Amino acid sequence: MFFDRSGKAKRRRELKNELKELQKAFAAAGCDKAEAAGRCRELGETIELGEALCDGYLSARAHLARAREAIPKLLDCMGESPADEVEKSLQSLMTDLEQVYHDCSIREDDADFASTVHSLKKLAGQYAGSVAQAKTEAGRAFPGIMLRSELENVGAVLDDAAAWNAPDFLALAYFFRHEDRASLKEMENEQRNHYVSGYWSEHFEEPFAAMEQRADRAGALRTLSEKYFAKEHMS
Repeated sequence: MFFDRSGKAKRRRELKNELKELQKAFAAAGCDKAEAAGRCRELGETIELGEALCDGYLSARAHLARAREAIPKLLDCMGESPADEVEKSLQSLMTDLEQVYHDCSIREDDADFASTVHSLKKLAGQYAGSVAQAKTEAGRAFPGIMLRSELENVGAVLDDAAAWNAPDFLALAYFFRHEDRASLKEMENEQRNHYVSGYWSEHFEEPFAAMEQRADRAGALRTLSEKYFAKEHMS
C-alpha cells in the first residue's frame, strides 16, 4: 500500500510538471493565457478522476473474472464434493459477486442481476443444511437444482459483460465532471463508450488540439492519455 501511494504521488508530481510545461508552451505561442491555464488545470483534474475510475473498473473486472472462473468449477463439483467445501466455495463466489459493479461494467442499479444474485446468495447459504436434510429423507430431490440454475444465470450475465470493451477513461471522467452520470445508465456498453468519447472530443480534445498545433506540441494530449491509461491494462 505504501509503495502504491508513493508511486501515485510521483505520478502526480510528474503530471503537474508536464502540464506546467504545456501551459508555458501555449502561452509562449500566443494562446490566451487564461484559457491555457484553465484547460491544463482541467486536464490534470480529469486525469486524476479518470485514474480513480480506471482503478475501480479494473478491480471490478478482476472480481468478475474470478467469479466466471469459479462458477464452472462449482457446477462440476456440486453433488460430488463435500457440502461444506461447496458452501465455502459459494461464499467465496458471493464475495466476488458483491464487487463486480462499475458504471462501465455490471451496474449497481441492474435490478435483474441484483435479484438473481440475491436469490443465489440465499440458496448458497442454505446449501449445506439442505444437503444434510436430503440425506435423512428418502426420495428427497438433490437440493442443488435451483442453485445450479441460478449459477448458470449469473454465469451467463458475467460472460456477456466480460466481452464489453473498456471506455476511454479520460472521456468518461470529463463527462462525469460536466454531466449527470445517470444519463448513461440506459445505454448499451458500446453506445455509452461512443457517446462519452464524442462528448470529450467536441468539448475538450478539439479545442486543446488547436492550442497544441499553435504551440507546435501536437500529440501532447495523446501522449499523456497513453501514459496514464495504457490499453494493455484495460482488459
